[in-house]
Amino acid sequence: MSDSKLKPEEFAKKINYEPPKKGWLDPTVEFKHGVYNYSGIPKNVEYLQLPNPRKWQPEDPDWQLPENWKEIILQGLKERLDKFRSLKIFMDICVRCGACSDKCHFFIGSGDPKNMPVLRAELLRSIYRNDFTAAGKSFL
Repeated sequence: MSDSKLKPEEFAKKINYEPPKKGWLDPTVEFKHGVYNYSGIPKNVEYLQLPNPRKWQPEDPDWQLPENWKEIILQGLKERLDKFRSLKIFMDICVRCGACSDKCHFFIGSGDPKNMPVLRAELLRSIYRNDFTAAGKSFL
């Protein structure tokens, strides 16, 4: 008998109410060809004056990051916060509603809940709060 022919009480008996054994933050992530951003060609990265131009791909075991990669990221964020007031405003006013998830190509392409724009922005927002706000600097 198909599910469309079942009575509501029969259908309710078939529902498994136990939570899944695996948490939603632990999906099996698989790098599939074509669903992630590829690295820029080193000569183009140099032309744009971006840091650490090199040939690499996301599936490589060693990304060849420089020793001071954290300082480079913090300096880049500081420059952008100083240059773009809209970024600073966004960091303060996002209400984390998740309405942007259905438009995000990273989330749609991977299906990984960790790639939801809300969670990705929250990582950046936590760095912003700790290192670039008066409250974050005073509580360190």
